[in-house]
Amino acid sequence: MGRKKLAMRRIENATTRQLTYGKRKDGIVKKASELSVLCDTDVAVVMFSPTGKLTTFASNGRVEDIFLRFVDRPDELRGGPIINEEFLSEKLRQLKYEGEMLEKIAM
Repeated sequence: MGRKKLAMRRIENATTRQLTYGKRKDGIVKKASELSVLCDTDVAVVMFSPTGKLTTFASNGRVEDIFLRFVDRPDELRGGPIINEEFLSEKLRQLKYEGEMLEKIAM
């Protein structure tokens, strides 16, 4: 017996939508973790819930570090240019610095 195939459309009921997000979010993070271990890759996942709550996952280090590696790659290896690349790079570096300072303070 197989599962019934779901039609891909927005869930109208807000409570059901939030519940489904919570269940699937955990599955996505688990799959990202498995992929990073099995294939020895760096994986970064950023998700915003329907209520605006941020969820991040980084397999090795921090999400900012993985995004900086992406931004620092040449355009042809990245799939094309990034609009406002300088702004994005500066914000990622700032977030990395702030995270490092918080880690030092916590010690």
